[in-house]
Amino acid sequence: VDALLRMDGASLKFSGISLRNHISSGPQLRTLLAAHYLSSLKSNVPALIGSLAAFGNPLGLIRGLGDGVSDFVSEPVKGLKKSFRELDPSFVVDGVARGTGSLARHAVGGIADSASLLTETFSKNMAVLTLDRSYAQRRDRGVTLRDVDGSTLVDGLESGVVKLVRGVVEGVTGVVRAPMKGAEKHGVEGFAKGVGKGLLGLVVKPVIGLSDAATDVMIGVKGTVEIGAQQRATFNQLRPRRPMYGHDRALRPYDIADATAATVMLRTRLASDSYLNHLDLGDRVALLSVKRLVLLGSDGREQLLLKFKHMSHVELRQTSSNEWGILIFLVAPRRNGSEIEVITCDEKELALELCGQIRQGISQAEVAHY
Repeated sequence: VDALLRMDGASLKFSGISLRNHISSGPQLRTLLAAHYLSSLKSNVPALIGSLAAFGNPLGLIRGLGDGVSDFVSEPVKGLKKSFRELDPSFVVDGVARGTGSLARHAVGGIADSASLLTETFSKNMAVLTLDRSYAQRRDRGVTLRDVDGSTLVDGLESGVVKLVRGVVEGVTGVVRAPMKGAEKHGVEGFAKGVGKGLLGLVVKPVIGLSDAATDVMIGVKGTVEIGAQQRATFNQLRPRRPMYGHDRALRPYDIADATAATVMLRTRLASDSYLNHLDLGDRVALLSVKRLVLLGSDGREQLLLKFKHMSHVELRQTSSNEWGILIFLVAPRRNGSEIEVITCDEKELALELCGQIRQGISQAEVAHY
């Protein structure tokens, strides 16, 4: 009975009931509520039947496949939207990979789970047919792989081999043990019955061992798929993506500061440009692409945006006793009439470094004709 009526992942949904300005006696109210919830229970019968382990929990399989198909469609769409937003086509590829992986995981895991439930039900019913009560009780008391968290395919294969060998041993030894036990209890009649039980067990018990082995292997497959999904779900990128430098996208040794600056640059109007350099000025950050210079404030807002092709040259001057200014001379006046843009720094070393970076950007823009 347990093997036939056991359910896996069954869910009951009862609709609520609302009574307003209702007048009735206690028995009438109890009758009304009982009729309502009995009707809701009847509507749950198909879901309960679909969750029976004897049928392989087909409802759970359909639900898992539905989730996989949903991810297969939605993940690439999410990646496409993010690619447009971040101007990076790699998000589309990541979305397709995530969607395809989710569909494969749900399909493989769902089929393996249904197959394991079917073989497990088969084994339980076959154990009853052996007419060996002690054997059936030992199987029921044993710890199954389904009760072990984090089981993998390796665990399933190991446990399956053990159960297959045990089934063969139980069948062979039962041919001798069953007649002897029957003769001790009931004499010649018991001996004859024991021979029948032993021969029946010799055929059935190895089959049960094979079915138990298949069950554990399928449980191991499902566990491996779930562990892989959990690892991917909890995975976080440990470091920003490596930047490519200059208009020729040169590859250099990984630098966490450059990688972080290039990631920040993707959120500015320089997102479509190749990364060149950056400098942390304390309360501001200067980001340089192969085409432009942008100065970001501490709140992330753009304070200055200039194209290198609009710059004539750059000079460094001391504007006060503790402040240095980087004077950027423009090829043509800006709309406000200004022919010079000034970036101030508190430290001379930072000012010199930024001045050198801007000169590098101007020279690269002239070579590349940006």
